[in-house]
Amino acid sequence: MRRSYQHNLLLGLSDMPGGVSIATDVTCQKIVHNPVAAQFFRIKDCENFPYTSLCSMSVKIFQKGKLLSPQEIPIQRSARCGDRITGAELEFVWPDGISKTAIWSTSPLRDETGVIVGAVATFEEVTGLITKTQELDAQQSQLQEMVDERTKKLRQEFEKRQSIEREIAKLERLNVIGQLAAGLGHEVRNPMTTVRGFLQLLQNKNELHSYKNQFTLMIEELDRANSIIREFLSLSKNKPAVFKRKNLNQLITNLFPLIQADAYSQGKKLVFEPGDIADLEIDANEVIQLVLNLARNGLEAMPQEGCLTIKTFMDEEYIVVCVKDEGTGIKPEHVLKLGTPFFTTKENGTGLGIPICYDIAEKHRALIDIETGVDGTTFFVRFPKPKVG
Repeated sequence: MRRSYQHNLLLGLSDMPGGVSIATDVTCQKIVHNPVAAQFFRIKDCENFPYTSLCSMSVKIFQKGKLLSPQEIPIQRSARCGDRITGAELEFVWPDGISKTAIWSTSPLRDETGVIVGAVATFEEVTGLITKTQELDAQQSQLQEMVDERTKKLRQEFEKRQSIEREIAKLERLNVIGQLAAGLGHEVRNPMTTVRGFLQLLQNKNELHSYKNQFTLMIEELDRANSIIREFLSLSKNKPAVFKRKNLNQLITNLFPLIQADAYSQGKKLVFEPGDIADLEIDANEVIQLVLNLARNGLEAMPQEGCLTIKTFMDEEYIVVCVKDEGTGIKPEHVLKLGTPFFTTKENGTGLGIPICYDIAEKHRALIDIETGVDGTTFFVRFPKPKVG
């Protein structure tokens, strides 16, 4: 390209707000820059249309994170191959760590005969825009994290509130049951005891021997009704628990023959695995009732030949009793209802056994956790460790 033509061309482009670089030959060994381009490339003499070459510029050029070879640089492609390139975002990185980004467009330059004699590149620096965009992206990411964290906390608070509302509803039901039991329990049991006594007398009379089966059935039904009332009364008792230092292993060992008799009568097995645990301040009678209720529930949940396992162990915070059955598990929709008075899935159940367990656990500041699946259900009763000293 003739120098005078090139010079006149640059003079016309010197006032352009964007950068202009012109390759004066197809090898791009001479690239002349207008002041804006010279400043972009950090050339000291940026007012007098300085020359550079691709080889002399110690700068790495990246496009979409990929380092470009000299043949892939847009101005080189236009000068050598005649490619027209529009809107290419290029990042220039110097050895001292300085990075600049610009949007480039390049076209080939041709002489009067149409032969390519060089290339022209125009560009607009967007380093500040890119930096601002990155800052905004970082801020957006930070804000999103804050929103996610707040949403998580709100969800936890909502779930906690739901749990508290369920507990309040459960306690209100227990209170109603307690009032009913306290008011009616004794009055109902007294006439039932009288009726049962007369039925036993009549059952033993020779002239009524043919009705013996009917008398037996009536007595069994009275006993079942009496059992339900007894459970009502246990919920109504608000007397303070009598706490004494006891060892859970010893309590369960004493209770073991009673549970074992129930298991054998149903064709099932029972295993007790005592762990090394510390003594606790507990009401022995109530804890025995809790373990007995859980054990009997577990036995009823299993088929014949199933094995009920009672274990004790200690972790960092709790002394734990776990009762594991080999039943078919509890349905998810039923798990949240456990502990609700009158809720039962048994044909002849009262729905009061588990509420009594929760009531006893609450008195001892213990927690009841449940793990259930197709292989069975495990109840964990976690008593807080006694404070040392």
